[in-house]
Amino acid sequence: MNFSQYTQLTIDQHLLKGDEIIDYCQSSPHENIRSIGVFIKEWLNENPYIKVSTSGSTGSPKTIEVEKNQMLQSASATAKFFDFQRGHSALLCLPMSYIAGKMMVVRALYSQLNLVCIEPSASPLAALPIDQVIHFAPLTPMQLKDTTTTRAVRKILLGGGPVDIELEHQLQSLNADIYHGYGMTETLSHVALRRVNGPQKSEVYHALPQVKFQLDPRDCLVIEVPFLKEKVVTNDIVELINEQKFIWKGRSDNVINSGGIKLFPEVIEKKISPHIQERFFIAGIPDTILGEKVCLFIESPPYEKEKLDSLNVHMKVGLKKHEFPKEIFFIPIFAETKSGKIQRKKSINKR
Repeated sequence: MNFSQYTQLTIDQHLLKGDEIIDYCQSSPHENIRSIGVFIKEWLNENPYIKVSTSGSTGSPKTIEVEKNQMLQSASATAKFFDFQRGHSALLCLPMSYIAGKMMVVRALYSQLNLVCIEPSASPLAALPIDQVIHFAPLTPMQLKDTTTTRAVRKILLGGGPVDIELEHQLQSLNADIYHGYGMTETLSHVALRRVNGPQKSEVYHALPQVKFQLDPRDCLVIEVPFLKEKVVTNDIVELINEQKFIWKGRSDNVINSGGIKLFPEVIEKKISPHIQERFFIAGIPDTILGEKVCLFIESPPYEKEKLDSLNVHMKVGLKKHEFPKEIFFIPIFAETKSGKIQRKKSINKR
């Protein structure tokens, strides 16, 4: 693929070519459309690389360079899986500062999609006209939370965070085909997908075409992508079914070793998420007897006794004995990354 051949973009039914895209975007009153113009200016230059910021999935957050042609190959894999057709409408309601927004524009360039632009918000689907047909909409789980109708949205790709039990239950009533993607900046967006609603609902992630998986000595996922020069080593512990399928268990740097038992905070969090409205996470802190003890951190002022007692009752029912938090800490405000993800270690230090 040659990125220099992909210079035509349709934004809100306006067919634009080359520098026309930049001029159109720069004149827009909407910040995210202006950001598209900044990206397209970089896309149209002769440099075969584009700089993107990572969120820290495989290490500390950093800026890396990725090949434009590799971005096109990633867009091609997504187009095949979701059966994009020329003229299909795709929603852009993610910020252009990270790979998800950038890749949505590249998908539109590659597949000649009509890019429907909505400013990033907590409820972007509510801003769509009632009769607006959207064939493909990448969203974060937060953007779909409390949504009661997907209107005329055909397919949704969730990314940027886990899908908890409560949200997954809510998604069963929506008519769109909803998938959860697994991927990161280093893999140029998702490399595997699982269906989260409908008859095909599954906890198993399936690789995109020609993507292969294996485990390293830590039982962490290693990803082989055909258009990347090197394998991507992750910090995600998975149950590997075969080269194309896995079940995600949790982050290796979050694993708690309590009394010789390895516990995955993400598994415990999923079990108790229906009973906590605020943001929260499970983590281990040093303990003289157990080595590490399971603790619950909630972003909230301390609960009143009745609310705390109710939470403990629910946790005793839903958790195994060794999963039950030995302490609960209330933190007024969690530490966050620039992309809004909770920084667990920094938040723990606030206790």
